[in-house]
Amino acid sequence: MCGIAGCYYFKSLKNNHLNIKEILSKMKNRGPDHQGYFKSTKNKYLINFFSSRLSIIDLKKSSNMPFKYKNLTLVYNGEIYNYIELRNYLKSKKYTFQTNSDTEVLIKSFDYWGKDCVNHFEGMWAFSIFDSQKDQLFLSRDPFGEKPLYYYLDDSNFIFGSEIKFIFALKKDESLKKINSKYIQNYLGYGYKILNKSSETFFNKIKKFEPGTNLIINLNSNSYKKEKYFNIKKEFTVKKTNEKDK
Repeated sequence: MCGIAGCYYFKSLKNNHLNIKEILSKMKNRGPDHQGYFKSTKNKYLINFFSSRLSIIDLKKSSNMPFKYKNLTLVYNGEIYNYIELRNYLKSKKYTFQTNSDTEVLIKSFDYWGKDCVNHFEGMWAFSIFDSQKDQLFLSRDPFGEKPLYYYLDDSNFIFGSEIKFIFALKKDESLKKINSKYIQNYLGYGYKILNKSSETFFNKIKKFEPGTNLIINLNSNSYKKEKYFNIKKEFTVKKTNEKDK
């Protein structure tokens, strides 16, 4: 269980002074083994990444996050079950590895396949990759939403985190804490099963990042493209049709 958070500011760069220690302290419960921070500033935008790591697969410091490879920087929560097979495949494509972690496999899979890397993963994840060469921010959540990921979006800000309190820490705006009364009423009336029927949360301006979804942000133009790479209804429909054809 790692914790990740990040923010992308498009316009008012000078007004976004973050208390890094405060933000990392709020993330400590999700990963006591290492905490990391990354910042990148350009003329039009500012990127901040935060990570709180629980070491499981590779305990070495070289696997700490944010994890960098060439022009890519990664923050990641999850586990790629087939990382050994993927690493062996990437080795056949002349990639070399300095760690035994699935983190390094993930970032180099993205370097090789781009956004299609998620179609090769078996596991659970919520991650974001910043590409400084393409000026692009990429986010993805696993097909069944096993790993949490929340976000806030407006004309000049995109903020995400494993927990909603991380978003509150990254943007000091009391309006973000305005309660979503209708969502609470639905929860009280229909129970916990209603919680994952939509991208809504208990706060009006905070949304859940949908399972089986990628988001690509062009940082120069401030344009967003959301793509559904996995649809469980479609998957079952295809399988059922194929079985009838046999």
